[in-house]
Parts: sequence; C-alpha cells; structure tokens
Amino acid sequence: MAARKYKVNFTLEQRKNKDGELIIENVPIFMRVTFSSESLWIYTGYRTDFDKWNDKTKEGEKLQRMKKNTFNKDNVSASIINARLAELEAVVNDIFIEHGKELPTKDKLKETIRLKLNENVNKKELNLFDYFEKYINDSNLSIERKKHLKSTMNHLRNFAEDKGLKITFDKCTPLLLNEFERYLKSDPKKPRSRNTIAGILSRLRAFFSYSVNQKLTKINPFKEYSIEPEIYGDPIYLTKEERDTLYSAYIPNERLARVRDMFVLQCFIGCRIGDYVKLRKNNIINGFIHYVPSKTQDENQKVCKIPLSEKALTIINKYDLPDGSLVPYITDQRYNEYLKELFEYVGLKRPVVRMNPLTRQNETVPLNEIACSHMARRTFVGLLHKTVKNEIIASMSGHVENSKAFKRYYKVDETDQREAIKTIE
Repeated sequence: MAARKYKVNFTLEQRKNKDGELIIENVPIFMRVTFSSESLWIYTGYRTDFDKWNDKTKEGEKLQRMKKNTFNKDNVSASIINARLAELEAVVNDIFIEHGKELPTKDKLKETIRLKLNENVNKKELNLFDYFEKYINDSNLSIERKKHLKSTMNHLRNFAEDKGLKITFDKCTPLLLNEFERYLKSDPKKPRSRNTIAGILSRLRAFFSYSVNQKLTKINPFKEYSIEPEIYGDPIYLTKEERDTLYSAYIPNERLARVRDMFVLQCFIGCRIGDYVKLRKNNIINGFIHYVPSKTQDENQKVCKIPLSEKALTIINKYDLPDGSLVPYITDQRYNEYLKELFEYVGLKRPVVRMNPLTRQNETVPLNEIACSHMARRTFVGLLHKTVKNEIIASMSGHVENSKAFKRYYKVDETDQREAIKTIE
C-alpha cells in the first residue's frame, strides 16, 4: 500500500459565547481530512459535550471518540456515535487507497464520501448554523474573509440566544432581518457603525445566496430586504512632515518608542495590520518586502513587493528578535490605544474633519484621538497618490482593481488648491 498522504481527525467545534467563554455542551462533531495542503471539514451528524469526548493519546494515537457508556443530549449512545465516526474514517481510507498516488480534489472527495455512504452526510440533521459553519469551512476563501464570516455567524447566534429564538431557514424573514439589524445598532456594550452593520448583513446575504444555490432552502429574505450601502469619508493620513517628525522624535518612554517604530515602519510598508504582524525578516528579498495580502487571497494571488527605504531599514536593523519579526508587535487593541497616547505625546494634534462612523455626520476632532493602525496604511497610499501612477501604488498596497477605497485618495485637497492659487499670484 502506498505511503499515507492524508490524515483523518475528529474534533469538537471550538466556539465561544457572547461573553467570550468556550461553549462546551452539545457542540457539533466534525471530521477533518487533511491532504495535499487541503482541509475538508464534514459534519458527522452528531453533537456531544466536551466532558463526554475522549481526545487523549493512547499508544501514540489520539482516540478522538465519545467516552464509553455516555449519551449525548439527544440520548444517542457513545457506541452509535463512535460507530458512525469509524464508518466515516473507513470510507475515507478506502477512497485514498482506491486513488493510489493520484490524490482526489476536495470537491471530489466530498462527493465520493456521500456516494459511498449513499447519503448526504446526515444532511437532514444539520441546522442553519451547522450549514453556516460548513459554508465557511468548505469555501475557498481567504483567512481574513473566513474570519469575518465566522464573526457574522456569531453575531446571529448571539442575537438568537439573547432573544430566545430558534432561527431556522423558514424563520429568516425580512422582519427578522430588521430586528437583527436593530439589535446590532442598539447593543450598548459595543455600538457598531453603520458600515460595520452593512458588512455583517452583506456577508449574511452571501450565505443565503449559497444556501439557495445548494438547494438547502428556497427562501432568500434578502430579495425583499435592502442593505444600506457602506459610506466612507475622505481618508485621513499624516503629512510627510508629520511622519518624519514622529520618526525623529526623542521618546524616552521605551513602550511608546517601540510603538512609534511599529507605526512608522508600517507607514513605509503600507500593508494592513493583519498582514503586517505576520511579516518576518525572511520576507525581505533583495531589499524588497514580499507578501500576499490575506484580504484578497481568494481574489488576487499577486505578491505585493515594496522596496524598503533607508528609514525603514534603519528601524528594522534596530531589532534582532528570536522569531524574526521586523519590530516588536503587540495586540491590535493595545496598538491602537498606545498610538493615541503616542500622537498626543509628540504633539500630533492638528484638527481634522472626519465622518463620524455612528452618525455619518462630519465632525472636527484632534488627530491624536483617531490615531489607529490603519492610518499608517492610509499614510503610505496618501503620500504616494499625487505623483505615482495608480497601478504602481496598487502593486505595493494590494488594492484590487477599481477599489472604492483606493479611489477615495484621488480628490482635490488644500495643497492642490494652494498650488493652483500660486499660478495666478
């Protein structure tokens, strides 16, 4: 028999409730088949509790089965559930033996499993959230996109739990969507901007389109429910003088000095924070940073290449970290908190006009109060947009063609107006 080039694992869903605590009761059991850099997740048709699941190692192998003489919430015995898991694993083993050296595609494997079992892997037992989870796991989307989809699913789950609702496809009506939207708007713990809510609803709409196409339901409530479009104000970013003031400032506070280095280097690289914290020194090739933007991996596999300026290299050469990080990274939340403190410390407090994300009304605020990681990316693009061609900037920033966010930089500003007046003085 050929060398084993695949792996079968059974695992319980890892999901947290609205309080951030891991849900440990009545959670789905999934089968994960890993092969050729692919992962296929299949719902086994059963649920159980964490304390009834055996994931211990015995003689070098994980058991990954229900504990003997236990029952799940539906009163199904461990012997029945374990027999189901063994059947699924045996079917997968048979498929790979039959294929020999030629490994199947993910879609082919999924279809062959169903054909061999003469079923749709307990399709009738899946509820709306099981299908949502399956949609996320099976889809060929970027890690960033899947992260947002999982967040959308959890928002809907929290809504159902808070309202005491059992949400099914049939109960997802335009009226329910309206109630869900009001719930997102009125959450006192974390008020969400209208753009954030529009994004949540858009991702939920994508799931319903998928469900209709897969014949999981005939109902798509979004056919009769419109989503308010996302609206963004003009991008606010540092001037070259402000960036260089920050770069050169004497900052005795070691914590703020590290945050300054992290921010200024991001201004010279221009990537999103999620990509930035993954960069290591081995991403530097011939004086260029190379990376594939995670947000657009499923749309655009082009590698971004950014030449490192002398100032950028000076910051990188300050640090020699064990994991090869360019600079000492911190969590997103602390980064944004410390940036506001840093901007105030160095005096970057000029008044700027921004669109309030909650009210969508323009307001004047000090620059330091809205400092955030994404301002570094905006500074990178904003300082280039006057003199550099769109396609050159996009090749370094990872913006997709015809990006609405990208077009926002191409607007007449006060500097343009001052230069125009000089021509008639």
